[in-house]
Amino acid sequence: MIGQVLNHRYEILDKAGEGGMATTYRGRDRVLGRVVAIKVMKPELAADAEFLARFRREARASAGVLHEHVAGVYDTGSDGAYHYIVMEYVEGESLKDRLRRQGPLPLEEALRIAVETSEALEAAHAVGVVHRDIKPHNILLGREGQVKVTDFGIARAMSSSSHTDTGRILGSVHYLSPEQARGDVVGPQGDIYSLGVTLFEMLVGKPPFDGGDRLAVLHKHIYDRPARATDLRPGLPKEVESVISLCLEKDLSRRFASARELRSYLLACPHQELAAWRRGWLRNTWTHRLLRTLADAAWWARQRAVWLGLAMLVIAAGIVSLTWWASVRGASSLVPVPEIVRMSALAARQRLEAAGLQYQQIGARGSEEIPAGAVLSQDPAPGLRVAPHTAVKVTLSRGPQQVAVPAVTEMSLEQAKRYLEDHGLVCGAVKEDYHDRIPAGYIAGTFPPANTRVAPGAKVDIVVSLGPRPPMPQPPPLPTPPGAQTGREETIIYSVPSDLPAGSEATVTIEASDENGRRVLYEGVHKPGEQVPPQKITVTTPTTVRILLNGEVRWERQYAP
Repeated sequence: MIGQVLNHRYEILDKAGEGGMATTYRGRDRVLGRVVAIKVMKPELAADAEFLARFRREARASAGVLHEHVAGVYDTGSDGAYHYIVMEYVEGESLKDRLRRQGPLPLEEALRIAVETSEALEAAHAVGVVHRDIKPHNILLGREGQVKVTDFGIARAMSSSSHTDTGRILGSVHYLSPEQARGDVVGPQGDIYSLGVTLFEMLVGKPPFDGGDRLAVLHKHIYDRPARATDLRPGLPKEVESVISLCLEKDLSRRFASARELRSYLLACPHQELAAWRRGWLRNTWTHRLLRTLADAAWWARQRAVWLGLAMLVIAAGIVSLTWWASVRGASSLVPVPEIVRMSALAARQRLEAAGLQYQQIGARGSEEIPAGAVLSQDPAPGLRVAPHTAVKVTLSRGPQQVAVPAVTEMSLEQAKRYLEDHGLVCGAVKEDYHDRIPAGYIAGTFPPANTRVAPGAKVDIVVSLGPRPPMPQPPPLPTPPGAQTGREETIIYSVPSDLPAGSEATVTIEASDENGRRVLYEGVHKPGEQVPPQKITVTTPTTVRILLNGEVRWERQYAP
């Protein structure tokens, strides 16, 4: 395709990358004179009319995600057998390429990338777009390191397509949330899980669930606990470990509720890594220095007298034996840490003191499973052997601290406000938007969505319906240029077939093609039996008019000048 020009506008310069669903090219917009990224769908997907219709709708929806960390969508269209999306071109590399080239990232850089990605997700979720395919391949890093999240909309179209090929629909199984692996509905918290997997890989160098075939990885996402990042990279602050653990929770009620909440915790994490274990640690210890000194003394003695060397070897053997005896005696004096999770604070204290350990409470936080006042977590973990009188740090439970956002769809604004207040929540910003099904003046949705668990007293934004979106006004006809040929007018009249299923809707597209290329005369959504507004065209050159119903050609006619 290099060298081709799509619709007399987008010139393909060279290939930039290839994925399971599309091939991306670097191109030039001849009209605006800028470099763009052109993503062309693969032929085996482009042959599915249902996929194409949903693909166009999702492309239009993703174009509404406007944020500095989101790669913008400029245009979408088709030229013959080629269906494409025109996007912002990011000069740089993907996060996946960076990890392959560099390995695990410094803590500060990994946290910055995660924060900027969460900002992009927050903007997308605010307009009802769920990415569903967050992974290092779709996070682009510009020349200055700034994040640009790409491929919004394509993942939604794939997940709702009629294709059932597991390899195509699932994509990279290493980053799927448990609910997506089960085939359930995926909401904003699915993107948070995928971002947690990506942060884990940025810090460790590999995703938490790796190895085996695709089904084995899916099984691990659904049932297995991930490894602790601090076990693979000692020195990571415990706050970072906690953030990753909450992102990878399989229970949605325990996972971060929104990208905004995740971003606030990421910003609060320490950016300084603790002193980490190194393979050459023995070289800096007093044991190594002592053995080196003894070895030097033995060499000197061997040069002077054999008996002196033997004496030094005896001394060294005595020191090693004494060290071994002390270590064995010390190990035998260690005590195991008992299990105190779910016990009351008083019972936990008594059990620790009976084991020769100390009780130290360091805080409390909410929990949906552990009752208030009981032990939620402990450090060190149960079963570890520690020195007597070691303090065991205990975090108590405050009990359930979150409430579910109630469903207020199709209520009036006043009813919705009272309903939110009855559930301990506060009405936040009130926005308006068009909705094809809900009448004007009634609630069309909320953010966070219904059934999302939030803290008591949290603000819930409300979207009030403006009713169906009015048809776009037809622009006035362009004046005839001087000396141009005056053609004849034709009127296109079309009614949606009445044999469509009752209650269904169809997307009607009227397009015309002549020597100047293809142009869309009209596009709108209609019910069975409705008449499309008449469309007038001026025929100056041989012109072909097509009417498409849900992306499928239903009527075609050629007009002569």
